Amino acid sequence: MTDTIGTLRNEHAVCSWLGIPYATAERFRRPTLLPFNPDLPYDQKGPAPLQAGETSWLEADNGFSEDCLNLNVWAPENADDEPLPVIVYIFGGGFELGANTQTTSNASGLAATGRAIGVSLNYRLGPFGWLSLSQYGGALEEATNLGLQDIITALRWVQENIARFGGDPGNVTVTGHSAGSMSSIALLAAPAADGLYQHIASFSGATSRTVPAWWAEELAERLLRELNLQHAPEELLHVDAQLLAASLAKVSPRELGERNSVDNTTLGIVDDHAQPGGVLIGHPFSVVESGRRRDIDILLSSATEEVDYWVINKIAGFDPGSLDHLIDELVLKSRIPRSWAKRIVDAYSINGRSTAQVRADLFTDYIFTLPVTRAALAHSAAGGTTHRLVIGSAEGAPAVHGTEMYGIVGQERPRASDEQIVRDTFVRDALLAFASGNTDQLWAPVTTTPTAKGIGNLTYDPTTHAETVLELFNGIERP
Repeated sequence: MTDTIGTLRNEHAVCSWLGIPYATAERFRRPTLLPFNPDLPYDQKGPAPLQAGETSWLEADNGFSEDCLNLNVWAPENADDEPLPVIVYIFGGGFELGANTQTTSNASGLAATGRAIGVSLNYRLGPFGWLSLSQYGGALEEATNLGLQDIITALRWVQENIARFGGDPGNVTVTGHSAGSMSSIALLAAPAADGLYQHIASFSGATSRTVPAWWAEELAERLLRELNLQHAPEELLHVDAQLLAASLAKVSPRELGERNSVDNTTLGIVDDHAQPGGVLIGHPFSVVESGRRRDIDILLSSATEEVDYWVINKIAGFDPGSLDHLIDELVLKSRIPRSWAKRIVDAYSINGRSTAQVRADLFTDYIFTLPVTRAALAHSAAGGTTHRLVIGSAEGAPAVHGTEMYGIVGQERPRASDEQIVRDTFVRDALLAFASGNTDQLWAPVTTTPTAKGIGNLTYDPTTHAETVLELFNGIERP
């Protein structure tokens, strides 16, 4: 597609259906699909997922609840008779925060183009959606990747109902940012999702943050000890919901590096293929490599300065203090041999960068550029079609984690500069072209070279940079 100047202004009036219940679920149980009731008004947002932490930014007009499995649908008025592509958006927030109520989950901007039906769903967060408990059996036997099971159930709802809104159930694109992006990619390894989507557009998150089963079980044990329930895990069914969410946040790692080390000692998609009731058949990267879903077109995107978000907003806890400390972190947290860790740190410690900036640049590539590039090459090698996008800065919008969130759903950030509007319009239109199946409108796909399209003010050629990163981390584990 061309770099023409665009606008995020609405072109079509939009009809909305808000807060549609797509499933119901008891605590730590699988979701049960609900039928659509056409007689209700659907004129108010549904409750947001219950979560710990500050939540004013979520615009949750109807509060928070464990009973949060609802979705929103937006369709252009007076659409053509031909069914439109469907874009299902999954919000991010580290698997602990977020909702389909926030502006950056409002896919009405996609519908306003007249080119797609927008859907935005809720899924369970924190302990309710991502705590692994199936190893305890009994009343907890279904509790593995429940948040992902929610997403799959929402996609089933879309298959059964989206035609009544003007959508094509045979042309569904699943997209998301950060945790939503990681959840999207994980669908490739979930047989229960087969046939429910045709394209995946992954923004700022690939297969790298997949939690190993050993840590998932350990995190559950930490929570049980915190609540003094280690000998009675089923009592978790009766713990106050806010206490449960706050307790899990207390016992799980908070620091970015630890949460995104090679073992990902955090909350997220669990590689549960060997666990009781497992949802996945293997690590998502291994599934991509196998070619099992080579039929699914994938768009993989990341930003040039993802981790600068932490430098700008949370530097006090982010700065390693010295390069030696950063080397130690790579050795002890990601098991990189010390000689290799020194070589990697030296590659980023240039041009007088501060220790915090060295860590940010290194982690941007280790957490985002490297796994996105490896996943793109693996899907291509297996016979799939992959497009890579790299997001650069725009005036007033540095290329940090989350910079493109407004553009993904076709919204305009308040007080956005002209540069940001141009950049975000490109992101929106690239997603729409991808969802329509018109990949000839996009840039060249990945082959044996990690070809990438850059948009915004990039400080490097994105393809060349990806090749450099691949060479620098060659031989180092990072799926």
